[in-house]
Amino acid sequence: MSKNKLNFSFEFFPPKNKAGEESFWGTFKKLETFDPNFVSVTFGAGGGERDKTDKFVRKINERSDIPVVGHLTCVGMSKDEINNIAKGWLDVGVDKIVALRGDTRVPGEKYRPHPNGYVNAADMIRGLKKIGNFEIVVAGYPEKHPDSESLVVDIENLKQKVDEGADKIITQFFFEKETFLRFRDRALSAGIKIPIIPGIIPIDNYEKIYKFSKNCGTTVPLWIEKEFKSCKNIPEYFNFVSTKIISNLVHNLQSEGIKDFHLYTLNKINLSLIACTRLLYGDYSLKEMKEVYKN
Repeated sequence: MSKNKLNFSFEFFPPKNKAGEESFWGTFKKLETFDPNFVSVTFGAGGGERDKTDKFVRKINERSDIPVVGHLTCVGMSKDEINNIAKGWLDVGVDKIVALRGDTRVPGEKYRPHPNGYVNAADMIRGLKKIGNFEIVVAGYPEKHPDSESLVVDIENLKQKVDEGADKIITQFFFEKETFLRFRDRALSAGIKIPIIPGIIPIDNYEKIYKFSKNCGTTVPLWIEKEFKSCKNIPEYFNFVSTKIISNLVHNLQSEGIKDFHLYTLNKINLSLIACTRLLYGDYSLKEMKEVYKN
């Protein structure tokens, strides 16, 4: 089977404990075989994982040749605190950052900038670019950020981040090709010409992802709900359906000339492993999928 022309990147959050970290490294080595463009490490709501993120970014940088991208958010941090983390990364050779406004620790609580902090992601980008020649990745929202007044305002905010020096955009996850294409068209109309990378999430738990999607403004199509209802009591088939949804979405976007994709792994790395294997080396029967998942 020949390898298709596709490029992947993967997002993780810092493992919660030693057992989680040991498990992470075991499967991470498998993902390295796909030669990812980069891997990124989240910062946690309200910056709650800042120390873990800092340490984990450094560990990946030490242990792997894959470029690592650290997330930084504005929530609950002064400019000096953010700048010091960024400088520390730069000192060890990490020159890529995902710059985000971030979410508060309390769901539904309104965002307020730190008194001595950056106001938003665009403000942070301006500050980071003064520190060093970072490659800055920012978030884009195909269906509008929940806090934005409208799609127009949302694109204006994205354009501001680009004007301040953002180099790439990774989208919030979505489930249908048209959702991404409409967003890309709006971005191009606004003069946004930097690469836009589709963000894709493997569904490891339908109810959990559905609730998460509602909170971040992502539409879950009815056909996806029906797919997972049909395999509720068959775990092996659930994994098959989940990775097939990813494969179909990537193939549909690939037909539109898109080659780079970012997977939000939620540290359920096996699903991303199976999906990438399917995409690069061909489809699997359910029997073959069980064997890949088992191994």
